[in-house]
Amino acid sequence: MKFLVLFVGIGAILPLSIWLRSGTAGAQQFWMLFGLLPFLTPAFSPLDIAIVSWWPHWIGLLSGLEVTAVDIFALAAFFILPPGRNPYRFHYSAALYLLAVSLSVTQAEEPVAALFYVWQFCRVYLLLVVVARACSQPDVPVNILLGMAVGLGLEALIVGWQRYGIGMVQTPGTFPHQNTLGMVTHFVTFPFFALLLAGARSRWVVVVPLVGAFVAVMTASRAALGFAAVGFILIYLISTMRQPTLRKGLVGLIGLIVAGVLAPVVVTSFQMRFEQAPLTEHEYDERAAFNRTANLILQDHPFGIGVNHYVYVAKNFGYSERAGVAPVEGSRNNIVHNVFWLVAAETGYFGLAAYVLLVAHVLFAAFSAGWKDRSSMRGDLLLGLGVALCVALGHSSLEYILLSKEPQYMFAIAAGLVFGLAGQVVESRRVARSPIRRLHQPSLGGSHS
Repeated sequence: MKFLVLFVGIGAILPLSIWLRSGTAGAQQFWMLFGLLPFLTPAFSPLDIAIVSWWPHWIGLLSGLEVTAVDIFALAAFFILPPGRNPYRFHYSAALYLLAVSLSVTQAEEPVAALFYVWQFCRVYLLLVVVARACSQPDVPVNILLGMAVGLGLEALIVGWQRYGIGMVQTPGTFPHQNTLGMVTHFVTFPFFALLLAGARSRWVVVVPLVGAFVAVMTASRAALGFAAVGFILIYLISTMRQPTLRKGLVGLIGLIVAGVLAPVVVTSFQMRFEQAPLTEHEYDERAAFNRTANLILQDHPFGIGVNHYVYVAKNFGYSERAGVAPVEGSRNNIVHNVFWLVAAETGYFGLAAYVLLVAHVLFAAFSAGWKDRSSMRGDLLLGLGVALCVALGHSSLEYILLSKEPQYMFAIAAGLVFGLAGQVVESRRVARSPIRRLHQPSLGGSHS
């Protein structure tokens, strides 16, 4: 049956490509759905095509090799979009990380399980490439963002029903966990907040940051809410330093009022949470124990243990016991709640360096191009995306979920937008400096990503 579903999925690539090429309206709908799909993927996970599945045999970040609707859409776009050129050459940093995770397979006790993550990264990288290429079309970034905004709006409706309809305290929305939802909201909220500060005239830029703040509050996650607050403050300070305006001062005042209105809701959310699961003062710190476990693994395996192998090695080779992880299945089957420790343990020092280089490359493109481009809102959008990525990475010091499927998709879309838009900035500045610019003015209508 699964191969029949796979056949249908592959067969859908051509119709989707035709839809994308059908004209302006068709392309707009395609890219809006493209931005929405990562929010729908968890709800329709039974429709994902599991080519190989090891669940419940394998406990880890991934338990199978699968294809989702996001991958089908990305493939359909990949075959249609022109390759283009990008001055940031993001293929190099991505290829280095792919090399690191591929080499880690040679260290794995179960190479097939390690290949699950290699396959996922290839899918995610395909998505990044497609989005970066698509940014050569002027309306694509806006349509992708609008699709993501619709997805966030759906999450707000669902978490509202989960909280006030069925009494759920920590609301996950359509995602497996409330922390996953909190992580995903970063990628939508801050680009729109940056556009609001820049003076964009659209109801979306007003509504989306408010909806994002509401969803973060409903998760009752200290990390999600805390890092959301940091993100709002960070983008406000960067945007104001870059170009102070009366509008930004007004937005700051309104933001303080909104924070005051939401404060009682925040207090109530955490009161409900801690009534159900009270904080107790004792010496056991599970996150610290997980970090110690990863550190012990890295000391013994400087080249890594293989991607998707943390639980297997920590549990079966005594590392969790030595690090003091609680001797219960829920704890011993859990993953270190820190992306950087997880990458280090599974791919070694080389893999950690490659991962840091990859994310640093994205951040450099976002902030360097965003700060330079003051001629349009493209620069403000880049700064918003850069802050979203920074907040997600900061959040990842307390969670591993950035490496799971849905946040990986959101990271790929954000990184693709960054490289695509930053490439446009570099190209436009190069053209502006060209001594023959005036002679060829009519040919400068577009730019390449």
